Parts: sequence; C-alpha cells; structure tokens
Amino acid sequence: MERIFSCFKQSKLLNAVFLSNIFLSFHYYLIIYVNSTFLNTIFSETQVSTLYIIAACINTLLLLNASKILAAIGNYKMAMYAITIQLLAMSGIIVSTNHFLTGFFFILTELCIPAILFSLDIFLESASGDETKTGDIRGIFLTLSNTTLVIAPSVVGVLLLGNVYGYVYGLSVLFLIPLYYVIKKYFSGYVDGPANHIQIRQTIREYLRDQKLYNVFSIYFLLQLFYAFMVVYTPMYLTRYIGFSWAETGVMFTIMLLPFILFELPVGDLADRKYGEKEFLTIGLVIMGLSTMFISFITVKSFFIWTAILFLTRTGASIVEVTSDSYFFKMVNQNKTDVISFYRVARPLSYIVAPIIATLSLQFIPFEYTFIIIGICMIIGTHFSMALVDSR
Repeated sequence: MERIFSCFKQSKLLNAVFLSNIFLSFHYYLIIYVNSTFLNTIFSETQVSTLYIIAACINTLLLLNASKILAAIGNYKMAMYAITIQLLAMSGIIVSTNHFLTGFFFILTELCIPAILFSLDIFLESASGDETKTGDIRGIFLTLSNTTLVIAPSVVGVLLLGNVYGYVYGLSVLFLIPLYYVIKKYFSGYVDGPANHIQIRQTIREYLRDQKLYNVFSIYFLLQLFYAFMVVYTPMYLTRYIGFSWAETGVMFTIMLLPFILFELPVGDLADRKYGEKEFLTIGLVIMGLSTMFISFITVKSFFIWTAILFLTRTGASIVEVTSDSYFFKMVNQNKTDVISFYRVARPLSYIVAPIIATLSLQFIPFEYTFIIIGICMIIGTHFSMALVDSR
C-alpha cells in the first residue's frame, strides 16, 4: 500500500490526470449502460446496432490518424476540443425531438469519449515517469475510474424511476465542466513530445513482428469485445426479456462492478512486484469465458442469481483489464503514439464486431445463446495470454 500511496506524491500533474479521469468517468459511466436502452425507445435493435457500428467505424479512422491530429493541434487542444464538442452533443441529445438528430448527436458523443481517453493516456504516460510503478499507476487510474463505474448504475436507477432519460444525460453533462477546467489549469502549457505518425502497414508489421505486442493487443481486443457486447446487449436483455426494472438493474450493476474496485489495485501491485501478468491474464480470461457462457442458461428472474453470475464476469474482466494495460504500457512510452493509437483502436473495432456478431447470431439462435459465443471468444484468448513472456 505504501508503494501505491507514493504514486499520489509523485507529481501534481499525475494527480491532475487522476482527477480528470474521475470527472470523465462519472460523465461516461452515467450513460454507458443507458445509451442502448434509450436508443431502443426510438430505434429498433438492428438500428441501434447500426448506430454503434457507424460510430465505431469513424472512431477507428480517427484513432488511426490520432498522431497526425496531435502533430497538427497538440494533445492539450485535442482534449479541449473533444470536451467542448462532447458537451454540445450531449446537450443536443437532451433537447432534440428529431430522431435523425438524436442519432447524429449520439454518434458524436461516441467519437469524443475515445479522443479524451486517448489524451489522458498521453498525459498519464508523460506524468508517470518511473516504469517500475506502471502497474501501480495504471491500477490507481483504473480503480478511480471504476469506482465511478460502480456508483453510476445506482444513481441511474434512481434517476430513471420516472423513465425520464433527460435527467441522466443532464447530470452526465455537469461532469464535463470541472473536467474542462482541470485540464485547462494543469495542462495548458503542456509540451508534446515527438510523435510517431501511424503508418497502418508499418504499425501492423510492428505488432506482427513483436509477438508480445501482438498477443497483448489480441487480449485487449477480446476484452473490449466483451465490454462492447455486455454494455449494449445486457441492459436490453435484462429489462426487455428477463423483466427487471431499471431500479433493480441499477443495483445489480453496482454490485456486478465491485470487482473493478476490489481487485485491480492489488492485482496491479502483485503483477509489478511478484508474479508478472501472464498468469493473471489467463485466470481472468477463463473466469470471463465460463461465467459469460453460463448466462445463456439462466432464464429465471432472480436478482441474486443474476447478480452473482454478472459479478463473476466482471471479476475476470477486472483482472484482465489492469494486467493487459500494465503489460502494454511497460513496453511503450508516451512518444510511441502510433503504437498507442493502434492499441486503442481495439475499442472501436470491438463496437463494430460485437453488433455484427449479435445481429448475425440473432438470425439463427435465441438472444440468450449469443452469450455462449462471447464466452467462447474469451476462452480462445488464453491462447494469447499463455504465449506471453512475463514482464518480470
């Protein structure tokens, strides 16, 4: 614990990144599980999937060109522009009565969040310094973020008692204001390091040539595929097919997400000091895979059974999340913006693949059996984790 607390004493800039992360996380996690059910009140499930796919395709292109954007305007300006556009787009969702505009504003919000997260990645790498504390720092970063992830669903459950989604989006917008001012205060004088412009073929070759990069990217993509599927389709499945109210679902999700607070800091610390990441990644993927497949066989409306199995899925995900990030960022620094950009492309790619998997699967099998497919993908991920060479 002393090692962890020492991270907070390292620099004001590092603490500013941590604080920015809290505000961004509150903003994002208030809406992340609500978006699909809100859109489903306006659009069909296929149309909702299409909106996610469109946003993810554009996101992929933007992240592949992130280093060029950084070279043109700098990391600080990119963060400030993205926050401003996000605030306007969220406000648009709240006041819009036109379905086309609502879909357009939603796509904009899906574009801005990854841009802000990418900027925070660069700020965090720059402020981190000591590579021996990468696991601790990433563990703190993720735990602070995931603390808000745990709190948010219960808040959403209360706000949606009257089924007024505008209350949720309104509260979410408020967190963008302090985020804007923290970044403005601490990073307005930020000097960008030399950026490596991403050359798609060259960067792909670098990932293919370096088996450690290739394997950890594959694991990170599978983790993001899991998140993309569960975030979009689990709320829809629980509320529309199983019959839970949003008040019940909110409490269920709060308990489900506790592993991100309970396990990421100690796992990150143990990976740094004692075991390395390989074993943790393998264990996490197995837990994710088996528990996700088991969801397909739960058809009863039991709060305790559903909460327990969802808790298990996130136990595995929390272990994989902190150790995959720790492993990756031990291999790169803030100047490797091309490699970081490509790594973060995994998230929008997953939001292309997950809706495609769901849409195709639903043509042949009932909704509940789609979870088996995602679970199998996680088990396949152990092939990549076992091939890693531990960082220790």
